[in-house]
Amino acid sequence: MTTETSHPIDERPAYDRLAAIYDHVMRHVDYSEWARYLESVFKRHQAVPKTVVDLACGTGNVTMQLHKLGYSMSGVDRSAAMILVAQAKSDAQGRPRFSCGDLRQLDAVGSFDAAVCLYDSFNYLTTFTDIDLALAQVSSVLEPGGMFIFDVCTERNSLLHFQDVLESEEGPGFVYSRHSYYDKQQKMQFNSFEIRFEGEESAVSETHAQRIYAHEEIRERIAASDLELLDAYDGFSFSNGSDDSDRVHFILRKAE
Repeated sequence: MTTETSHPIDERPAYDRLAAIYDHVMRHVDYSEWARYLESVFKRHQAVPKTVVDLACGTGNVTMQLHKLGYSMSGVDRSAAMILVAQAKSDAQGRPRFSCGDLRQLDAVGSFDAAVCLYDSFNYLTTFTDIDLALAQVSSVLEPGGMFIFDVCTERNSLLHFQDVLESEEGPGFVYSRHSYYDKQQKMQFNSFEIRFEGEESAVSETHAQRIYAHEEIRERIAASDLELLDAYDGFSFSNGSDDSDRVHFILRKAE
């Protein structure tokens, strides 16, 4: 929800200032449950990865939970502000390791037994070309036989939960408002934030845009890649994912 104000609005790139309050905004998410689900997917497909990279890791919450489960973790995100927050969560030995990087250009990331990309980060890839680039780059950082797990949110999710939602909240040292809305014609989900930090004269504004893909569109892009689709699961289950799901986890593997 965008509130009227006589103060100027400072437009910033997505996740520039939101990074400071992201964990507060998303505190309802059970990241430990998400990590346990990922581990159950690994086991279901007889994967025993030692090194795992969390792509579009944000502030590193899933990265840290997988680290606690014993995986050697790295986290990559294109937002330097989010990475700074994530780095503060590393232990005294600097584990996990966090760095800046784009899904479409992962040349310097390293090589891993598995990769994950969660919380609809793939929806931020707003063209088929972007998805193709990302899948090619993920393949390039996977060891032969490596597994890749990513999820997308569906149109059903947007229509049910984010079609035109207004909310505002106060946190420690800030207040924010958010307007979430879905453009059905463009198949685009928008989340617009206005944040006012204590002691700052101007409010800051960020708008995040995601493309909502049909289930078959994602499957077609995977088929065009050199990664094999093993399964597509509804939400946090092992049921078949579809356009009737709110979220679908896609399970891919690189050829041996």
